[in-house]
Amino acid sequence: MVKKPIWHSDAKGSAREAFVAFAAGRDVVPLVEADSLLVPYDLWTNQAHAIALRGIGVYSTGQLKKVLQALNRLEREWKTGSWTLDPQLEDVHINIESYVSERCGGEIGGRLHSGRSRNDQAATDMKLFAREVILRFVEEIEALGASLLSSAREYAAAVMPGYTHHRKATLTTWGHWLLSYAQGLLRDAGRLKDLYALVNTCPLGAAASYGTTWPLDRKLTAELLAFDGVQVNTLDAVSSRGEAEAEIAHAILMLLKRLSNLSQDLILFSTEEFGYLSLPADFTTGSSIMPQKRNPDFAEAIKGKFHSIHGYAQALLSIDACNLSGYNKDAQWTKYLFMDAAREGAGAAVLLADVVRGLVVHTDRMEAASRSGFLNAVDLADHLARSRGLPFRETYHILSDAVGMAKEGCFDFEDLNQLLRDKNVEPLKQDEFDRLNDPSSCVESREHIGAPNPKEVCNHIHALKREYNSIERWRIKVWDRIHEARHRCAKGNE
Repeated sequence: MVKKPIWHSDAKGSAREAFVAFAAGRDVVPLVEADSLLVPYDLWTNQAHAIALRGIGVYSTGQLKKVLQALNRLEREWKTGSWTLDPQLEDVHINIESYVSERCGGEIGGRLHSGRSRNDQAATDMKLFAREVILRFVEEIEALGASLLSSAREYAAAVMPGYTHHRKATLTTWGHWLLSYAQGLLRDAGRLKDLYALVNTCPLGAAASYGTTWPLDRKLTAELLAFDGVQVNTLDAVSSRGEAEAEIAHAILMLLKRLSNLSQDLILFSTEEFGYLSLPADFTTGSSIMPQKRNPDFAEAIKGKFHSIHGYAQALLSIDACNLSGYNKDAQWTKYLFMDAAREGAGAAVLLADVVRGLVVHTDRMEAASRSGFLNAVDLADHLARSRGLPFRETYHILSDAVGMAKEGCFDFEDLNQLLRDKNVEPLKQDEFDRLNDPSSCVESREHIGAPNPKEVCNHIHALKREYNSIERWRIKVWDRIHEARHRCAKGNE
C-alpha cells in the first residue's frame, strides 16, 4: 500500500512529489553529510593534481594511469552506493587518498598529497561546488522567468488594482505585475553570473597558505579544473575561504527575498477576500482537522526558507572576521553554512514556475475590483491637467473633493462637473468621462516604456526574453566547459 499525506489528492507526478518534499523540509528526511556532497569535486581535484604531479616527475605515466583508474573506480562505487565515507578517516580528502593507497599501494598513493594541503584542497573543492550551485540557481531562475513571461503574454490586458501601502491605489494589469518579477529575476541571475567570474580562480597549489617547494604548474591545474585562472597569492587563496560562499549565499538570499515577495502576493491574491487567483490544487496542502482547507504551504515554506538563509548569510559574513591571516578552523563552518543556504534555497524558483503555470486567473474579479476605490483618480487628474491647461496640483484637489462627495465608491459625473464649474473649468463630456471610467482605457493611455499598456507589456516581454536567452547561452557554455574539463581529467590528458 502506498502511503500518502492525510490531505492528499489523486494528483500524481514528479512536480507533486517535489512539492510535498519541499513543503515537508527536514521533518522526516535526514541531511547528507557535508563531505559526501564534495566527493565528486575532491575526485576531480585529485585527478588534476595527479596529472600535475606527473608533469614534475612525481608520477610516471604508468603510475598516473593507476591513480586515475583508482579514482574512476571510486567514483563508480560512490555512485552505486558501494563506497561511503569512513568517519574514522575524518574527511573526504583522507578517505579518497586512503582508497588510492589501498588500490595502488603506498608507494603510489603516498605521493598523492605531495605539494598540497587539505587547506588548498578544501578551498578548491568548495569553489567547484559553489560554481555548480551558481549554475543550478541560474537555471531555476530561467525556468521561473519563462513561466512568468508566458503568463504575462496571456494576461497582458487583464486589468487589476495596483497596490501601495497594502491599499488599492491605481490601475495596472496582471501581465504588468508578472513582468515586475521577471525583470527583477534577471538581476538575480546577473548577480550570480557576475559572482561566477569573481570566484572562478583556482586556489590549488597554495598548500597550507604559503606555497610549496614542489614546482607545480598551477596554471595547468587551474585549466584542468575549468577555472579562468590561478588565485595567485597563496595566503589569500587560503585565507579567503568562505568569501565566495558568503557572496553566493547573499545572492541566494536576494533571490529568495524576491520569491518570498512573490509568494506573499500569491497568498493574498488567492484568498477569498481577494479572489483574483485560484492556486493549483497540486501545490496546496490540507488541514489535519478541517477537511475544507487548502493551504498555500509552498508559499509559506519559501518565506520561512528566506529567513533561514538570511541567518546563514549573516553568519558567513562574520564567521572568519578578525582572525589572524592563514587558515583557522573557524573556516570549516563556512562549508556547512553555505551548503545549508544552498539546500534551503534550492527548488523554490522551479516550484513557483509550476505554480504560475497552474494558476487560475479570475480576470472578472480583477476587473470588478478595478472599478471601485477611485483607482482612476490620477488618470482623471492627469487628463484634466492636460486637456484644461491646469496645474496638476489644482486638479489633484478637485479630484480629492470629488472623492469626498462620492457615495458609491466611484466618481459621480454630475458632482465632478459641478466642482469643475465652481472652479470655472470646462466640464467633462459624457464620452470623456466614460472613457476615463473604463479601467482598460486608462491602462491603454499609459504608453511609455515599461507601462502596463498591453502593447508595452508585449514589447517588454520580447526584450526580457532576449536577456533570458543570453543568460541561458552563458550557462550552457560554462557547463560545457566544465564537462569537457572533467572528461579530460578522467582520461589523464594534459
